Amino acid sequence: MKLKTYVIAHDLHYPEYSKPTWSAMMEFIKDVKPAGFIFGGDQFNNEEISHHTKGKPFYRERASYQRNTTGFTREILEPLEQSLKNAERVWIIGNHDRFEHDLIEEQPELEGIIERQDTLKLEQRGWKVVPLGHAYKLGELNVIHGEILTGIGNQAGAYPAKKALEIYGGNVLAGHTHAPQSIAKISPIEVKKKYMAWIAPIVGATNPAYLRNRPTAWLTGFTIVELREKGMFNLYPVVVIDGEFSFGGKLYKG
Repeated sequence: MKLKTYVIAHDLHYPEYSKPTWSAMMEFIKDVKPAGFIFGGDQFNNEEISHHTKGKPFYRERASYQRNTTGFTREILEPLEQSLKNAERVWIIGNHDRFEHDLIEEQPELEGIIERQDTLKLEQRGWKVVPLGHAYKLGELNVIHGEILTGIGNQAGAYPAKKALEIYGGNVLAGHTHAPQSIAKISPIEVKKKYMAWIAPIVGATNPAYLRNRPTAWLTGFTIVELREKGMFNLYPVVVIDGEFSFGGKLYKG
């Protein structure tokens, strides 16, 4: 049976990302040569244009938006594309990416200038862009960002995986809350109907400045999916500790 391996990275939050985690994941990509790669949303932190930092110039350094766009292209996008070669590429838009459109709603004269979907020429580079709030279908798995799992102020409940399972009524992988979690549900009427929901670890930093050292359950890592021909799959959340993880009997180091 032919398998397709997909690598899924949620919540990079560039430039506030875990470089050892990203580096370890890239070593895996170079080794495995996956059939596809999915950015699960919040590729950019966008602190410099966020409504959370409005009126707080300390968090809005001069030229930081352009600097982060250039840095992301150099550090993340170009090396990744080189390693992926002709693999499928998916870019899911998250709530932090949405900050660009929030700014346009306040200043419509900026439309066409700051949308990274366009400035990075994602579609021309072969990326499939999934709008905010939508899912990408990977066989029997729905891949989402997960902003719908939180209320006002992004305050998540204790069991976002359970909420995702109830909302989608099927298999779903989300990020957004940064703390790995999973739950299963089996129909009492048709026992062959078995579904699971997962919350992915974060590729971004687990102690960004805005948290002010508050305790969290955030863990760095990414997700591996092995997809079979008829859409069934196995999903493996990978937690990366100090830039290291193992998979299939092999150690990868960032």
